[in-house]
Amino acid sequence: MGRDRGHGGPIESRLIGLFASLFFSVPTAALIWLGVNKQLAYFGEGFVSSNYLVASITVFAVMALLLPRLFPSILGGIWRGILKVERWWGW
Repeated sequence: MGRDRGHGGPIESRLIGLFASLFFSVPTAALIWLGVNKQLAYFGEGFVSSNYLVASITVFAVMALLLPRLFPSILGGIWRGILKVERWWGW
């Protein structure tokens, strides 16, 4: 009784999961980056460069690749944190 090799191995499933997670993590990273820049502009402190946006997308991609089952929980926690900060700022 061999394993059915027609469905793809762990590498293929991790890559598919990575691309699916990027659908949610790229907008999350962009919203965090835009929110930080908005607050910095409001207080006249300057801006965060786009290198930080690319770095955060890369961090999300690595987390999704290394922790495929835990990543949705991490992303959900980030969204809950975003909502708490948004309420704290009074928006």
